[in-house]
Amino acid sequence: MNLSRLIQKWSALDETSQIVIVTDDVQESIAYLIKEENLFNVRIEYFSKTIGLMNILKDLKESDLVILLLSQETFINDGANNYFSPFYKPNGISAKYIFIRLDISEKSLIEGLSTEKMSVYNKIDSMNRLKFDKYIRVTNQSGTDISFKTLPFSTCSHEITKNGGNAFLPPSETSAEIITNTANGKIVVDITVGQLYSYGKLIGRFGLVEKPIVLTINDGIITDIQGDGTAVEVKEKLFNLPYDCRKIVELGQGLSSITPTGLIGVDESIINSCHFGFGDAQKCGTHLDMVISSPTIEQIY
Repeated sequence: MNLSRLIQKWSALDETSQIVIVTDDVQESIAYLIKEENLFNVRIEYFSKTIGLMNILKDLKESDLVILLLSQETFINDGANNYFSPFYKPNGISAKYIFIRLDISEKSLIEGLSTEKMSVYNKIDSMNRLKFDKYIRVTNQSGTDISFKTLPFSTCSHEITKNGGNAFLPPSETSAEIITNTANGKIVVDITVGQLYSYGKLIGRFGLVEKPIVLTINDGIITDIQGDGTAVEVKEKLFNLPYDCRKIVELGQGLSSITPTGLIGVDESIINSCHFGFGDAQKCGTHLDMVISSPTIEQIY
């Protein structure tokens, strides 16, 4: 299935719809692949090179579509985030609106958009059935075994079902805040460790895990990290940051059938995985995500 058909699958386009793809030099090859498939009237605009871009987008009809297909460099450093959001449309735009995950590869995008809709909705429903006033237990074959309480799960829109709607694609995650001091047990990270930032400064770039990393969690805090190589570096850098950076704050469940890449923004979306977030970025300047494989997530008491 080609990309145009996959986008149509999640946005209910018809052959009369116009598509404007806002892209940059990094992601333009994917934009041109969509354009060359000739299923729709596709126009490509560059965020940093187009004068009057917002006026172009505001002229589109409700049945048309705007696709944001950008790199993190353009979105953060070049200021596209001042105009566009992953989760809502800019004021004045009537067209449908899709925000594609930053820096995603063609392969991961196709895999993610090829995900069966029912599997996405079933996963969201299974998380929503968990009761936030009782403990949740997460285990996996690598040795993860941790229990905690959460607030209710939430997710953004991953499908446009009516004119003027918006979606974040590929389907990303449903997530919940872990209640402070309730988490105890062990997390064995066996897919990906994300980048470690401190107040916007990159202090650790990790990626795919070669050997499992074992986190010990007591009363909601990482108290030890065991393992070789990456584990040693993660522990050294994380334990040199303020205490609050080691707090477990999030459980996220991926929603897309994507092969692991080492990019945390993509890998936290893998449907047969879940991820844990550590550190409240607003309180301690750090948020670190780690992804585990094939979790069993269940209510216990």
